Amino acid sequence: MRKICVVTGNRSEYSRLKSVMKAIQEHPKLEMILIVTASHLLDDFGKTIDVIKEDGFKIDSVARTIAAGEDLVSMAKSVGLCSLELPTLFYHFEPDVVLIVGDRYDALGAAISAALMNIPLAHIQGGEITGTIDESIRHSITKMAHIHFPSNARSAERLIKMGERPDVVFNVGCPSIDIILSIDINSREEICKKYGLNPDEKYIILAQHPVTTEYGRAREQIRETLRAISSIKIQTLMLYPNVDPGSKDMVREIRSFYERNEIERVLDFKHIVFEDFIRLLAHSSCIVGNSSSGIRESCYFGVPAVNIGTRQNGRERGRNVIDVDYDEKEIRDAILKCINREKFEPEYIYGEGNAGRKIADILSKIDLNNIIQKELLL
Repeated sequence: MRKICVVTGNRSEYSRLKSVMKAIQEHPKLEMILIVTASHLLDDFGKTIDVIKEDGFKIDSVARTIAAGEDLVSMAKSVGLCSLELPTLFYHFEPDVVLIVGDRYDALGAAISAALMNIPLAHIQGGEITGTIDESIRHSITKMAHIHFPSNARSAERLIKMGERPDVVFNVGCPSIDIILSIDINSREEICKKYGLNPDEKYIILAQHPVTTEYGRAREQIRETLRAISSIKIQTLMLYPNVDPGSKDMVREIRSFYERNEIERVLDFKHIVFEDFIRLLAHSSCIVGNSSSGIRESCYFGVPAVNIGTRQNGRERGRNVIDVDYDEKEIRDAILKCINREKFEPEYIYGEGNAGRKIADILSKIDLNNIIQKELLL
């Protein structure tokens, strides 16, 4: 049995690992070791370790890797904490492969640890282009990773142009799409009532996070968005920001709007189970903010998306996305345009729903000999 150690640190990456984890569990030639870290363990961000348990996954170990502060210093320290905690766990479990996803600083500590311990590292969603520090982290992980699972053809091409071996680059699609294309989304009334929405009215979703390379501006950025939404007075389901530097400033601004009664008809949540989030997204009139869900998942339902600012710069997107600046009027006008039009035709940009099974199958067969020593192929 080949042992695959999956490391997950936050709610968004877990949604992109879930189908892979299930496929690894079910594969006759693979054994999964699951390490849960970072914001999964924090109450302020939904304590999503409970969601992982409810999904039926056995957690082999946890690692507390978040330094308090939610600023640039704490982010840098958190990478160090992760690099301090995970080597001991890797030494204990002796995995054949470490598997991570994406571009978060949580994943960077895992990548550093695996690379320095000569453990083959498999990376999902490399080769993409975005804004914020995630761009630098993603490409840094690529240069430490030995097996690559990009989500689309353009990303795969970029990985090869970055000097990665073509024979270890596998264009499998995005694993979150596996879930999107497998769940029943038909009952609008049921999902709306579950989250306190009136199913007879239109609603939008707000998911906006800090941009680490624009640290210090998070409060003013979310202020422009909240002002726009407040002026429209449409039902809004809001997800609180993630653990990135600047999230405390965003939360303070959100609370100040509540205290001044300047925002109406907004329901807020620290976390929503991914399957429910997808159902809510599918029935929404628009998704607003800078979450990757407004780029990746929304196009599968043709849901209009108002993408604010620079966080998703360069990411492949569908016709459903409108890009705007951090400006109340631009945001309001874009939302009104979206909610007053029909949905777009679905676009299948990030795979066709079988990425998890493909990744597990590749991990069971790939030759792990002679891949630790990396070369720059140009």
